[in-house]
Amino acid sequence: MKSLLRLTNCILEYRLPIYNEMGKYYDLTVAHYGKAVSSDLTNFKQIILHPRTIGPFVFFKENINNLAEKYDAVLAMGDLHVIPFIILGFLRNRKFSLTFWGGDVSYSYTKHYDEDRRLDKIRFYIMNRADSLVFYCFYPTNRYINDGGINPEKLFVANNTVYIPEKIDIPKEKKYFLFVGTLYKAKKIFDLLNAYLNASIINFEMQPLVIIGDGDEIFNIQNWIKDHKLSDKIILKGAIYNNDTLKSIFREAIACVSPGQAGLTVLSSMAYGVPFVTSHNAFTGGEIFNITNGVNGFLYDGTIEVLTSILLKLSNDSGEVGRLSINAQEYYYEYATLSVMVKGLSDSIEYALHLHNL
Repeated sequence: MKSLLRLTNCILEYRLPIYNEMGKYYDLTVAHYGKAVSSDLTNFKQIILHPRTIGPFVFFKENINNLAEKYDAVLAMGDLHVIPFIILGFLRNRKFSLTFWGGDVSYSYTKHYDEDRRLDKIRFYIMNRADSLVFYCFYPTNRYINDGGINPEKLFVANNTVYIPEKIDIPKEKKYFLFVGTLYKAKKIFDLLNAYLNASIINFEMQPLVIIGDGDEIFNIQNWIKDHKLSDKIILKGAIYNNDTLKSIFREAIACVSPGQAGLTVLSSMAYGVPFVTSHNAFTGGEIFNITNGVNGFLYDGTIEVLTSILLKLSNDSGEVGRLSINAQEYYYEYATLSVMVKGLSDSIEYALHLHNL
């Protein structure tokens, strides 16, 4: 079994199943500078790194070069700000294969996906120093090939996802619309509220809207609901983290609607047979590319008027909801499961190992 070092910033809870699965195929060590995860939850080893920052850049007390040399393969976070990870691509006569994962194009909660291309030449040059690259979605591959001149053979995709272990039955009749996520302005929650208000004026029997989450806008949302006398139609559940509870809530949802952001909730929704509705210019890390408009969800122009029409259509047409729901779940289980993601990662690592050992 080959030894693999994963270099990253932290181990998020939704990543645990990915690393545990990879630990079946590699002697895996995850080195990170986040909070240690209990060994009871892992089948891989951990190394806690000690970072120090200089401006926007991250360095470590540990010698990352020496650490990497102890492994057959390294899967490093492709973040231009974490200098010791990036330097690995410039080492002469390194003994390990190197794969960069992520960092493919610019995106954040304040910048749209691939909006800022100022560092593209630098990014392409640095990323190309690795033996292989693996992305969260297919979009960056064309950019790296056409704009970066990078060999397509070294480019791989591990579709970003969340682990949903059980395929649930989709009910024929669903009960409410759903929003899931942290409540802040960039998600345009008030676009959803106003579209729902418009729809409920037209359709007096409009299904309720359930909002799961907490955040900066919670008090403004509470006041809005009170002012518009919609307390019996818009239900605030607060933040919910229990997976069984979330599963039961998702199961009954007509659609999950997030006007301003399309993150990993896209994949959770699809796994539970819930179509996702968001705007074309929503903030995303690439998850939006899982949505095919009118097939497993809706991508609309960002206007409240069009969102209103989508809510009304879904409210009045259970057959359409059923079709979209089935398509969403089938998409997840064919293209976006944990095993599909792990295969993308493994393919990129094996290619790098083969290339490095030629």
